[in-house]
This record gives sequence, structure tokens and C-alpha cells, in this order.
Amino acid sequence: MSGTEAATPLAAARAVSKRFQRKPDMIERFVGRLAGSPPPPTVHALDDVSLEVMKGEVVGLVGESGCGKSTLGRAIAGMLPISGGVVERQGRDIASLKGRDRMEMRLRTQIIFQDPMSSLNPRKTVRQIIGEAPRVHGLLPAGGVDALVADLLARVGLDTAVAGRYPHQFSGGQRQRLGIARALAVQPDFLVCDESIAALDVSIQAQVINLFMELKRDLGLTLLFISHDLSVVQHISDRVVVMYLGRIVESAPTDEIFGPEGPRHPYTAALLAEVPRIDRRGHTFSTVKGEIPSPLSPPGGCHFHPRCPFAMDICKTTRPALKDFEGGHSAACHLDGGAGLRAIKRNTSNDK
Repeated sequence: MSGTEAATPLAAARAVSKRFQRKPDMIERFVGRLAGSPPPPTVHALDDVSLEVMKGEVVGLVGESGCGKSTLGRAIAGMLPISGGVVERQGRDIASLKGRDRMEMRLRTQIIFQDPMSSLNPRKTVRQIIGEAPRVHGLLPAGGVDALVADLLARVGLDTAVAGRYPHQFSGGQRQRLGIARALAVQPDFLVCDESIAALDVSIQAQVINLFMELKRDLGLTLLFISHDLSVVQHISDRVVVMYLGRIVESAPTDEIFGPEGPRHPYTAALLAEVPRIDRRGHTFSTVKGEIPSPLSPPGGCHFHPRCPFAMDICKTTRPALKDFEGGHSAACHLDGGAGLRAIKRNTSNDK
């Protein structure tokens, strides 16, 4: 691999925005024109988001429900058209890809969904679910489906004798393994894991996480791991990216976020403060104070300022830029780029 190829992200979002607006039907448009009604409200799902994922990296994307994590993941995977900005695959704008190039990009980028039952066709057998895509796209020699299915079932820890069964005959963890096998069938190099363990029991979650780590090691995969569980992200990720209400507020190597210095953004600090740990048995856990604002009408300035204990007047009017710091750390905060937050934390610790 050349130096230029090594420096080019495998996947990237450049100033990506996404707006959702329900289209009114003909009667609603007619009544709206007569009554002078405003247009349907717009959901601001992504607001000028930039993210790079390097080859071989596991990026953990975290945040509260509704912050835009899944929307960003699906936009990067090419499943969702964007309203503004650019999504790149190895330096190429995916919107400019046509024909075979676009199909190859889609095949090499696979997404694993949160609910394996709804993402697997209940009318098809395991053999059909796993073998259909590589057969249709000509990735297999004639008669090679059975061998591929058997190999992938063994790779994800399932008995090869289950190839004739249907999804309803499996447990939730087994169905998620089938979803992983289906994704691997088209030889991807990039997996977008969208809350892919959230619906599983804790013991099964650990097994699936270990499977992801084995696949990354054995197949050289790159992962965008979307989750709301910081303890899981800490275990699997090389880098953590934190989102809040459609914006990225912090990004850093995992050891930096969870290390002694900790985060640079108050929102990340609030999330980490509520992660259960053995050494905090007497701690009373609570959610981040306040409610996340509606994406229909996000607050001005820093989106987090209505809930931030350190909010200043500038936070209400001016959006903080995502600034880069040492160690690959970046944060969007008016508290001196997060240095002010660290100073407050140190002073608080000294006062106790």
C-alpha cells in the first residue's frame, strides 16, 4: 500500500447534512394553499457532520437515542441519500459512482442491523439468505453456494447442519450471527454495525463482540460500531466519536476518552459519569439532566447548552467549532476547547 493510499480514509463524511420532511399529499397541499398553512416541519437529523474511518480501524459512534447515529451510518453506507455535503469511499464521492463501480462499493460496505428478526426474510432458508447475494452478483462459481454457506456458518460459530432452517427457528443471538454471515458472503471490507448487539442478552452480547473482534483480526475488516453503550464501545473500539443532536461534539482515541484526563466535552463527561463500574457501587446513577431538544427545532449555538452545567452566553448564540488537540483528540466546546472543563474537574477534585 502506498503512502497516499494509507493516508486516504476508507470511508468519510464531509460536512454531511440530512433533513427529513414529510411530503404532503394532494389534499393537504390544496388545503394548505387555501389556508396559508406553513409547510410540514423538517427534522434536522445531521447538521454539517464530518467523520473519517481509516482502513483497519474500529470507530465507536455513541450518543443518546435520536442523535443521528444510525442516520450517519446509513448515509456512509450509501443506503440513505444526503441533503448536503459529500460521502466518500476511498477518496471517491459515492454520488459520482455509476454502474459496476457503484455496485462494488455497495457490496464492499455492508450493514448489520439492530433487530436480526426483521432484517432476515422469514420465508427463506439460511442457505438462501446467505447464498443469494454472492450468487446473483457472480461472486461464486457454479455450484459453490453450499460450500460458501458451510464455511460462513462455521466462521460465525453455527452448526453447518442448520442451512435448511428458517430464521424463526433460531434464538436472537443465532439470528444476529446469521446476519453477520450474510454480510460476509459478499466479501466486504467495511461493516457498519448499527446497534447490532442492543437487542441481545448481556451474555450473548459478549459473544457477538468477541466474534466481531475475531472477524476484524482474521479478515482485516474496518468497522463503524454504532452504540449507546459506552462500556461496549470501550471494549471494541480504537477511537470513540460522540454525537449529540445531529452534530459530532467529540472524537478521540479510546484510551484518551477513558483515560485519566478524560473527555473534553461536558456531554461526554456526563455520559461517562453514569457508566456502571464495580468501584462505584454506592453511586446513584441517573440520566443526563434535562431532555434532549427536538430535532424539529434544535436550539441555537451549541445544541447542548440547555442541559450543560457550564453553559455561557456565547454557548447560546455561537456554534463551537470542532477543534483538534494533541493525541488525535478533538472537541466542540467554548470552554477553551475542553481545557476549561478539565480545569473545572481538577479544581472540584481538589476542593473535596
